[in-house]
Amino acid sequence: MSASSFHRDCLVFDGHTDTPTRLYVGPADLSERLDDGHVDLPRLREGGVDALIFALFIPAPLDPERGLQHARDLLARVREQLRPGELELAVSVDDIRRAEREGAVAAVLGLENGRPLTVPGALEEFTRMGVRVVTLCHQSSHEWCDSSTDAPRHGGLTEEGIGIVREMARFGMVPDISHVSDDAALQTLAMAKGPVVASHSSARALCDHPRNLTDDLVREVARRGGLVAANVYVGFLDDEAARAHGARSKLIGPLAAEVETWDEDSLRRFGAARQEVLEAHPLPPVPLSVYVDHLIHLIELAGEEHVGVGTDFDGIDRAPEDLEDVSQMPNLTEALLARGVDKAGVRLILGGNFLRVLGEAERLAG
Repeated sequence: MSASSFHRDCLVFDGHTDTPTRLYVGPADLSERLDDGHVDLPRLREGGVDALIFALFIPAPLDPERGLQHARDLLARVREQLRPGELELAVSVDDIRRAEREGAVAAVLGLENGRPLTVPGALEEFTRMGVRVVTLCHQSSHEWCDSSTDAPRHGGLTEEGIGIVREMARFGMVPDISHVSDDAALQTLAMAKGPVVASHSSARALCDHPRNLTDDLVREVARRGGLVAANVYVGFLDDEAARAHGARSKLIGPLAAEVETWDEDSLRRFGAARQEVLEAHPLPPVPLSVYVDHLIHLIELAGEEHVGVGTDFDGIDRAPEDLEDVSQMPNLTEALLARGVDKAGVRLILGGNFLRVLGEAERLAG
């Protein structure tokens, strides 16, 4: 069986995309092949992608109530794209498996930035929405969780944050430690009742960026049955690209600080200004082999049973060469096989591990 045929035979699950925000900022029809972004149905099918997480991203400045409303607005945009037999919302492993059998792509909802979870009844509402994975914070520390890219406010999680993490298990939600501080990650791992994921974080040992996980954190995620899904953004894969990312982030930060309402118009204006900075300060090219280096490093630390792929597509501007959108996912399978990962391991990394973690969260619910 060729690498391409083998890829088609695997269940492929992308653990993190920002497609809902892409839909919120600019109208698009995912049933058509788009000229921008990384994700649409034609490219998903070309890439053999069976399921992916659509992250409901909450901008850090939004207070909990406004953040909850923003999530509702994002979900409305996602629902506009759903088509029976083509793109379907999945709230369980059975839903994902059924969609695969019937030739549909399964969209699993994530919440990126758990700040709204302090609103009374929010966990119940997000459960009804279909959210199954919760990234605890984003680029800024908030009322109950410290971020990896902001000054610590709590030394990790507050007591309220610990309670929220514990309560997630009752609703079948998986805590996600991408973006969180090392202290908050360790506390989450210690307190969570089920497996924990890092849905879009790579290896800090290979690229020294705080968004990536230390070797010790990777081992602890694996020891507790979780999963680390490597991010394809070149600024988290390569030290030269990380330095360039840091320099232009200093230019983008003031632009974000000027945004007040974070509604569609303000986000669109910010996005246009941000795009100007990105185009004026491009990141260096990084080959696919560097991304595979991160996956291999994670495998060596955690084992094939605890590694996955969380691209961050539609939320980044540069991915490795030959993995520049979802249509090129077969190239990753070919590269993993060429690097000596056996077929059973590749199946786990491409999707099997995410299904196991989601299934365990379902088992613990209630």
